Amino acid sequence: MLNKIDKIMLGIFLALIVLSLGIHWQGKFASGPEIPGAVEKTEALPVVTIPDFSSMVDVKAKKSAFFGFLLPMVQEENDTILQNRQRIMALSSQSELTENDRLWLADMGRKYRIGDVSVFDELFFAELLTCVDMIPASLALAQSANETAWGTSRFARQGNNFFGQWCFRPGCGIVPGARPEGETYEVQKFKDVAASVRAYMHNLNTNHQYRALRQLREQRRVSQEPVTGADLAHGLRAYSIRGEEYIEELLSMINSNQLLRYDLHNQG
Repeated sequence: MLNKIDKIMLGIFLALIVLSLGIHWQGKFASGPEIPGAVEKTEALPVVTIPDFSSMVDVKAKKSAFFGFLLPMVQEENDTILQNRQRIMALSSQSELTENDRLWLADMGRKYRIGDVSVFDELFFAELLTCVDMIPASLALAQSANETAWGTSRFARQGNNFFGQWCFRPGCGIVPGARPEGETYEVQKFKDVAASVRAYMHNLNTNHQYRALRQLREQRRVSQEPVTGADLAHGLRAYSIRGEEYIEELLSMINSNQLLRYDLHNQG
C-alpha cells in the first residue's frame, strides 16, 4: 500500500510525463499542402503577439518597431513565392514534363487564375510567371503602415488585418462602423498577421484590378532591372478610392522612411 507521500510523488511523476508528451505532440501541426509540390510551411510558427503600437510615444521608435515586426513575415512570404517561381522557370525550359510536374503546374495555374491550364506552352508559362513574383518589401511596409495607422487600427488589433482587405461573406470579418447602408462587405479577419500578408500578396498577384502593377513588374524583369516598391506603386490606383493621392502617399512614405533599402533582400 502506498502512503500519502508516495501517492503525491507518484501523481507528480505521472503529471510530468503527460506534460512532456503534450509538448512533443504540439511541436508540429498537420496541414495538407494547398498545391502538391509547392513550397509550403510545415513547421508550426510561434504565435506572434502584435506590439502595442498605440502606447509608443516616440515616433521614430514606433516606426522602427512596426517595420521590425512586419518585415520578417513579408520577406518569408516573398521567399516562398520566389521558390515556386524558380521551379516554374526551370520547368518552362524542359522538353518533357512528368505527370507530377503537369499536376503541379495546373494547380499553380488555377491558384493564380490562369485561364487555360491544360496546355503548358510558352503563353501559359509567360502568364504564370507574370503572376508568381515578389511584392517589394518597401511597398508592403508602406501600404500596411498607411492602412493600419502604423498598426494601431481596430482591424489590425482585432482582426490581424494589416492591409485593409475586404470579404463579402456574413461573419467573415469586422463590420466597419462607417459602412454605408446597403453594403455587405466586412473587413476580413485573419488567424494571424502572416495570413494577412499572404492574402495581400496573393491579391496583388491575381486580382484583375492590379494587372498594371504586374505589368510594371514584368517590364522590370525583362529589362533586368531591380523591382522596387516605388515603381510598382503606380499600379495601385484601384487599391484606394483616393486613387492618385493614395499613390503619392505611398511614395512619400517609401522615401521618407528609406524603405527602398529593404527591396534588395530578394529579387529572384
